[in-house]
Amino acid sequence: MSTTASTAKAQESLRDKKRELYRGAVLDAAERVFGEVGYEATKVSRIAAEAGVSLTTLYSVLPSKWEIYRAVNRRRLKEVMSLAQGMFQRDATSLETLIAATRMQLAFFMRHRDFTKMQLKEVTAWSTIELLRSPEQIEALGAGLDLSANLFRQGIKDGYLIDDDPELMARMVIASQQVRLAMWMDRGCKEDPDRVADAALRHLLRSYCKTEHLASALVAAGLKDAP
Repeated sequence: MSTTASTAKAQESLRDKKRELYRGAVLDAAERVFGEVGYEATKVSRIAAEAGVSLTTLYSVLPSKWEIYRAVNRRRLKEVMSLAQGMFQRDATSLETLIAATRMQLAFFMRHRDFTKMQLKEVTAWSTIELLRSPEQIEALGAGLDLSANLFRQGIKDGYLIDDDPELMARMVIASQQVRLAMWMDRGCKEDPDRVADAALRHLLRSYCKTEHLASALVAAGLKDAP
């Protein structure tokens, strides 16, 4: 390779790295602003100011507010779906997977508070796919509900869970998590995340475990109290 070609390749690589840095800064800033004021009230100029870049630079990496919004959702939802899919690849029982997946999902949303506030600003039931705003949200929720329903279906088959409609169970659980996270946010995020997850698991297991398996399920979830 000639010196000229090497230099050109190095410059292109540097431009790509700078572009990714700018993109990351814009997405981080957008997540904060969307979480604070919601999609409709967000101004692209404010995102640029929060990110510390010019509007020209912002538009060079993401061409519109809508594309910024989609990119924020794509980044976080890809992350949580990867974590969820990993839960189903472990050598564990359906009950153990249900417990671990519930803790993982709640921990993710409590860790990424701006993203969670952004989702809650939509004033849309997470259990209702048709009301979601972006294709990324629709795809991720649809896949998540399928995974959850299959997990409930397996739990029923394994004898841990009561015989109910698995899709309804999945939708009820995600609706309950949305309410729980909203209350946690409203109260200033002061309650310890592990305690929030503990409370969610108690509610889930008491709602769906068969009576004869409830005590052992609570112990498996690290909840020592009696049912």
